Amino acid sequence: MSEGESPHVFHLITRLIKGGAEAKTTATVLGLDGYEFTVGYGASYDQEPVDRFERNGIETVQFPLMRHYNPVTAVPATISLARYLRQSDFDIVHTHSTEAGIIGRFAAALAGVPNVVHTVHGVPFTDDRNEVLNRFVLSCERAAANYTDCIVTNADVITDDYLGRGIGMPDQYQTVYSGIDIDAFADAEPVKDLPGNRPRVVMVGRLADGKGHGVLLDAIESLGEWEGSVCIVGDGPLYDSLAREVTERGLSDQVFLTGYHDDVPRILAASDILVLPSFREGTPRVITEAMASGLPVVATDIAGIPEQVADGENGYLISTGDVEALAEHLEILLKNKSRRMEMGERGLERVEQFSVDTMVDSLDEVYQDLLNNRL
Repeated sequence: MSEGESPHVFHLITRLIKGGAEAKTTATVLGLDGYEFTVGYGASYDQEPVDRFERNGIETVQFPLMRHYNPVTAVPATISLARYLRQSDFDIVHTHSTEAGIIGRFAAALAGVPNVVHTVHGVPFTDDRNEVLNRFVLSCERAAANYTDCIVTNADVITDDYLGRGIGMPDQYQTVYSGIDIDAFADAEPVKDLPGNRPRVVMVGRLADGKGHGVLLDAIESLGEWEGSVCIVGDGPLYDSLAREVTERGLSDQVFLTGYHDDVPRILAASDILVLPSFREGTPRVITEAMASGLPVVATDIAGIPEQVADGENGYLISTGDVEALAEHLEILLKNKSRRMEMGERGLERVEQFSVDTMVDSLDEVYQDLLNNRL
C-alpha cells in the first residue's frame, strides 16, 4: 500500500444469499469509510446483494468452484483463488463462514497476503451433522488458524468453544457482536397483510436444515387449541416440504408460510413473540432485531444466543430439540400479555451493545491494528 492510498480489503463469503453472514458482511463493506473493498463469493448467490454492492461502487468477483460443503472442489477453488489474490494487491483478506474461511485463508497464505482476518458466523460442529464431516471441518479449522492474524467471533462463548477445540491461540481472537440499525426497528410501522390473528409467533430465517422448524411444528401441535397464529417468514430448500407438513398436521388455520420478506422491521412490529429453535447458530441477527422491536424471544441455548437472551429476563432459553420446553414457554407468553411486555422492555434495554455502529467501529479497530502491526 502506497502512502496516501486507501487500504484494499478483500471480503470472501461462501454464499452471497439473504442471511446473517451476508448481512453483516454488507453492513461492514458499506459502513466502513477509508477502505477500498472487493467482495468475492462462491457458486451460490442471489442477484440482489450483488447488484447492491455494484450500485455502491463495490467490485464483486464470483468463484464458482467454491461450494457449500463440497470437499471435491475445495482444492481447485483454493488454487483459483490464490491465483486471483496473487494478481491483485490486497492489504487484508477477510473471510466469512466455514468454506470461504478455509479456502480463503489457505489461498491468502499461498498468495502471500500480509493480513488475514476470519469471521466465525456460526459454530459448524453440531450433533445433527455427520461426525466424519465434523472431524474433517475441525482439522481444517485448526490448520487454517495457523494462517490467520485475527479470528473474529460473534460472542465470547464461541471463542471459548473454538479454543477448547484447539483452534488457534487466545491472542488471535476478538469478539465483535453482529450489529443492526436499531432505530429502523424501533420506529417501524406494523405490516398489515400478515396472515393469522394475534398474538402472533414469528420465526424469521432461511428455510433450511438446522433451523428447527420441525421442533416448532411439534410444539405448536402439542398446544392444542389456542388463540393466535404462527408465521414462518423466509424462503429456502425446505419450503415445499414444510408447506406439506403444515397441511398434513392439520395446522393450516394457525401456521402460515409467508415466503421471503425484505421488510423484517415491519414484520416484527406486527408480531408478539420471536422463536428460534435452531440446532446451530452464531449470534443471530434476527434475535437482536426482535430485541430492538420489543419482542420476547424463545430460542435454543447455543453459541452466542445466551449473550443476547438472558433466560427469564428478555426471553427463554431451551435445549436443542426440546419440544416440551418450547411449548411450555410459548404457552406462558401467549397467555400473558404483561409478561410479553416486560420481557420486551428488558430486550430494549439490552440491545444497545448490538448496534451496527458499534460493530463497524470494532472492525475498523481490527483493521487498523493489523495495518499498524499492533496485532
